[in-house]
Amino acid sequence: MLALLRLKKAEKNNSGLTHLAKARKEKGLTIADVTRLTGLSYDNYIKYERKEVGEQNMSIDTLKKLSDVLGVDLLTDYHRFKMASAQIVCGYMERNNVSIRGFAANCGVSATTVKNWRNGTCAPSYEMWEWFF
Repeated sequence: MLALLRLKKAEKNNSGLTHLAKARKEKGLTIADVTRLTGLSYDNYIKYERKEVGEQNMSIDTLKKLSDVLGVDLLTDYHRFKMASAQIVCGYMERNNVSIRGFAANCGVSATTVKNWRNGTCAPSYEMWEWFF
């Protein structure tokens, strides 16, 4: 209840609002408008607006939808990395002349994981991105 009161108070003067909430208000949209335009559920959207979803857990598709509707770029460097990770991993390995097994050993993952990174099946974790890239 106290959190709801704080949120309502913040909405009155726009101070203390998250970047997403400010963008929504500047567009003159309600939460219902955003959920209708993006196809997101209320619960899913409000978690993004309140920053309850960690960067590494944010869906790229959701961020793209919100970016389009709100007219702001919500993709971070990590999300851009994730979208281009296959090319980045392959380029890194080629520039540094590192084999799949050698790269796997450096990262503490299996050779199969590195192969999956290279073919785009999956991307390195957020922690791996912070540490290595």
